[in-house]
This record gives sequence, C-alpha cells and structure tokens, in this order.
Amino acid sequence: MPLYATGHNRPGYLPDDDGTSRLITRDWQRARDSLIDDLRDAAEATQTWADPHDCDDIPCPTCGDDCPDNLAADLRMAADELGALQPDSPWQATVAGQAWWLRDLGDRCPDCGYPWPPQAGPHPPATSR
Repeated sequence: MPLYATGHNRPGYLPDDDGTSRLITRDWQRARDSLIDDLRDAAEATQTWADPHDCDDIPCPTCGDDCPDNLAADLRMAADELGALQPDSPWQATVAGQAWWLRDLGDRCPDCGYPWPPQAGPHPPATSR
C-alpha cells in the first residue's frame, strides 16, 4: 500500500520543511481532504486581509495581479478541482504563489528514500502535522 504526501511551499524551493505544511499517510482520501482543507484555509486567510474594494476586472484595478479576492478565488477553485480528483491520483498546482501537491510516494520514505516501514534505526513518524 503506497504512502501519499501532501504539502505546499514556494515554487522552486525544496519541499524540506518543519513538518507543519505537509501530511504523509497511507490513506489517499485523508491526504486529499487534508489538502483541500489547507487550500480553503489559505483562501480564507488571504481574503481576510483585503481592504474592501471594487474588484470586477482582471487584473484588479485596485490591487493588480496580487488581488486577495482573486487569489482566494483561485485557491477555492484549486480545492474544488482537487475534490473532483479520481482516487489514488496525484495532483499538483501552483496557486497564489505557492506550489501545492498530493504525491504518491510508493513505499519510500519521503525524507530518506528508504523502503517504508523502516527495519531499524531512527525514522520520522508515518504521519506528520
């Protein structure tokens, strides 16, 4: 049974992080649902710092390409796209300045590349968050 990993970071950066922006699990649906929640949370957080403004055009006449309303809409659209994904499918997108992914890792640990579960020695937990 494969491992699935989700996460996000700035495009072009290695996916190394402190473990708070990723999930590793054998349950594809849990991975997908977790990433959908992360995308929706990011949309809400992005939109909450926006000052009210008229944003009927693209690019936004007030904020340009960095319009929080438009970025939040893009994040919600990515969450909807991810929700319609067929089971066990990988997914990736660059949305609102972040690379987001759901990957099939096979049976390899994402941190060291060795087969999972480990036979001996220290190893990160199967699920981080």
